[in-house]
Amino acid sequence: MVRLSLPMALALSACTALAQDAPKKNLEFSGTAGFAQTSGNASAISTNFGNKVKYTAKGWTLNEDLAFFYGEANDDVNANFWNGGLRAERALHPRLGVFVATRFDRNVLQGIASRFEEGFGLDAKVIATKRDQLNMQFGGSLFQQRLTPGSTVSARRNFPAARLGLDYKHLFTDLAYLQQTGEYLPNLAESGTYLVNTETSLVAPLSKRLAVKLGYVIRYNSAPPVRNDVPLKTTDTFFSSGITFSY
Repeated sequence: MVRLSLPMALALSACTALAQDAPKKNLEFSGTAGFAQTSGNASAISTNFGNKVKYTAKGWTLNEDLAFFYGEANDDVNANFWNGGLRAERALHPRLGVFVATRFDRNVLQGIASRFEEGFGLDAKVIATKRDQLNMQFGGSLFQQRLTPGSTVSARRNFPAARLGLDYKHLFTDLAYLQQTGEYLPNLAESGTYLVNTETSLVAPLSKRLAVKLGYVIRYNSAPPVRNDVPLKTTDTFFSSGITFSY
């Protein structure tokens, strides 16, 4: 039986309200896919895909995102990462809003079979110009995680955390942009334990709907698991390139 925390329940309630909303709505979608393969003396494949959806109605904004990275080299898996989330937000003021969110991620090579997060907080618009937007988030989260077989961790698997986040976007043109997001999640139950996640995206348009996207993701865990008596590394990075379709 799945138990929902209060932030997750609020997020799902907001989704239901938006789904039943009135005719006036604003929907934005983008999807990205990339693939590479080598064979011969060395054999390797890598693939990545992701999407983002933004839906606005009756003062609510619902955001959904998903990212997947997978890679093999000489029949050994060297990347297996999932990250997806759902966030509902509502403006209280032109520069201040509240949000609730839920997120799932899976990073097999870092020993994480599944990790669920439920978060809440305030979202402040620090910069809002035609070419530059900077949002800062302040709040808290609850984490529940399950490790891969053979992995152990000294810190608690389920824990509360504070949240400090940023989202910066610079528009070179109406269609070309650079976006940088980041979040710092200090564990409130274990001193000196924290997570840092960042993503850098550069998008160059090919047409009104198609663009080339370069992405670089960093996932840092100050207290990574130990698998089969071997300490895992604190940092995983994922570089991706692909074609993006949006409307």
